[in-house]
Order: sequence, then C-alpha cells, then structure tokens
Amino acid sequence: MKKITLSVALLLCAFFASAHAVWIETALKGTKNKAQDVRVFLGEYAANERDSVSNWFSNMKDVRLFVTTPAGTREEISLKADGRSLNGQFTPATEGTYTLTISHTVETIYGEARIEYYASATVVVGKESASHLAGGTFLSVVPGVEEPKGFSSVPLTVYKDKAPLAAAKVEVISPDGWVKELKSGENGVANFSPVQAGQHLVEASYTEKVEGTHHDQPYKSVVHIITHSVQVKK
Repeated sequence: MKKITLSVALLLCAFFASAHAVWIETALKGTKNKAQDVRVFLGEYAANERDSVSNWFSNMKDVRLFVTTPAGTREEISLKADGRSLNGQFTPATEGTYTLTISHTVETIYGEARIEYYASATVVVGKESASHLAGGTFLSVVPGVEEPKGFSSVPLTVYKDKAPLAAAKVEVISPDGWVKELKSGENGVANFSPVQAGQHLVEASYTEKVEGTHHDQPYKSVVHIITHSVQVKK
C-alpha cells in the first residue's frame, strides 16, 4: 500500500510540474455586429500539444468563459466541446476593446497545491479603447502592445489583485516552441523581444504559501497561472 501511495504521489507531482495550461485563441480584430469565434485549449503550447477535451483532467471541462465589453458589461459565452477545444461565439455590438477571461479553480489537489488557472485575450472592434485586462482576473498579464510590429522589446505587466506584482515568473512561448523565461521587476514589468512573427503565448505564475482544504482535500499552497496571447507581426 505504501508503494502504491508513493507512486501516485510521484505521478501527481510529475503531472503538476508539466507545462499544462489553459489558453484562449481568437482573432485580435473583430467586426461590429458580426459573430466572433473563440476557442479554449488545454495542453502544452511549447510542444504544440492540445489535449482532446475528452481527456481534460479533473474538472477542466467546466471552465467558464466571459467577455467584458468596452463599457464594462460582463457576459458569459456558451462553450461546446469540439475535438481538442471548447468553442464559443460572441457578437460585438459596439466599437472598442473587448476582454475575454477565464478564472477556474481545479477541483483536484496536485502536489499538495490548489491550482488556479486564468486565461485572457483581447478583441479590438474598430477604434481601440482601454481594456479590462488588469482587473479581469486575480492574476493578470497586460502587454504594452497587443500586436507588436517588428522584433522590438515588448513590456509585459503582471498584476495580482489589480496591483503590479514583482518577482513573478514569466514565460514567453513562440509559435515554434522557443521559450524565454523572465521575471517581473519591482514595477511588475518584464520585457521580451520576439524572434519571429505569429502567435506568442505569455504565461505568468505566482505561488501563495497558504494552507487550507478544497473539496475536503488539504493543500499547502495555491498556484496561480495566467496565459495571454500576443500576435507579433513582421
């Protein structure tokens, strides 16, 4: 029994240490009164692996996706499983910047940690307006530019509960799997210079040393993970 318990513990720790994350994919530019397609994935972006929804672990299939309008109104987007993603749509009624967000608590405790997954994306309809990224989720990452042109430096600001977070771990993953590890400074900012065009996934994480129980399962820390896609143009 001890050997089995140890094996399970090691398996869970190995799973927790993997690069699995949830992220949102959608076109950066939208059109007023036209349906905008949105897809939610779970997997390892650096390895170009998107898990089949039927294999999503714990309660991950229960993620909920919301859109915040330029005026600040928040609505849920209905999602439907389709192979390796959860798909949904929303129709922008006005011009401005729309903010898509996911905040999800994993039901199962892994490696004595409770996992909080967040994901965000931006859709600009017509004239760009201020986004709601900084306060859209408990942990958030806000790029200085959503569609950087060329390979110049791009600032990424990490926020925890709407305040800049220093010493946060930040990873930027390019379309071909190149990974750049960064750490946010005292002002919550980390800078990266893309090396190629295409969709880059930004992932920031923060661990709280706090104990508690979740669904009658004890944990000793809470791991917060946020992803956000940035489209780099040549």
